[in-house]
Amino acid sequence: MKHICITGFNSFIGKNFYKKYKKKFKISPYKDNINNIIKIKKFIYKKKITHLVNFAGLSRLKCENNKSECSNTNYKSIKKIISFLNKLNDKPHFIFISTSHVYNYSRTKLKETSKTNPKNMYAKLKLRSENYIKRNYKNYTILRLFNIYGPNQPNNYFIPDIKEKIKKGEIINIDKSIRDFIHVSEVSKVIKFVIDMNIYETLNVGSGKGYSLIKIVRYLSKNLQKKPILIAKNKTTKLVADISLLKSYGFKTKTNEKYINI
Repeated sequence: MKHICITGFNSFIGKNFYKKYKKKFKISPYKDNINNIIKIKKFIYKKKITHLVNFAGLSRLKCENNKSECSNTNYKSIKKIISFLNKLNDKPHFIFISTSHVYNYSRTKLKETSKTNPKNMYAKLKLRSENYIKRNYKNYTILRLFNIYGPNQPNNYFIPDIKEKIKKGEIINIDKSIRDFIHVSEVSKVIKFVIDMNIYETLNVGSGKGYSLIKIVRYLSKNLQKKPILIAKNKTTKLVADISLLKSYGFKTKTNEKYINI
């Protein structure tokens, strides 16, 4: 039977995955700080896990405010965990949650082979972790997540942040950019799919569709029945996933529009 350890149990995606699949898999949440390498070593060794999904990590905002902690949590802890996993006879499947922000903006859809060019500390450390894992561990999957949304999402994400500003009548500064949005439930399905299919690969995880940020604001305002105060800039950037590699394994995606008003 598959025995999955998840770090970052209280994270937005971690909670969703656990709730959705706790009856499907044997899941052991690691609830302590990922930087306590002694504790996590004991936990992994004792549980005899087959998979480790790393949801733990500081957000982009927290990384900018505390660079030292971000470096420890988002990169150095990964190095220590990989070093420990390599010492085990039965090496678990390590699933690393990365980000689309390792890429640069592109007019065309981004493939896993597209050029990487992270702009902030959060993205740079994600890419460093990716590269370290690739060089030093065999049984890995890297998931580059695009914009996630869903129920009970923290306000530092785009959709809940915009909804809050609409409700409060605050000014929304936005541009004409295009982004790829995927529901958190779909992300959890991808993780389950990777586990079930034993996929060892770097994969884009998105809807494969581009959504105008301005149109999303207007869609949300329509559902809230309140007109937004918009200041729109002419700047346009695009960040949309090419998910053909994920689909080539047999994964079937769902349309996202019905979720956006949640």
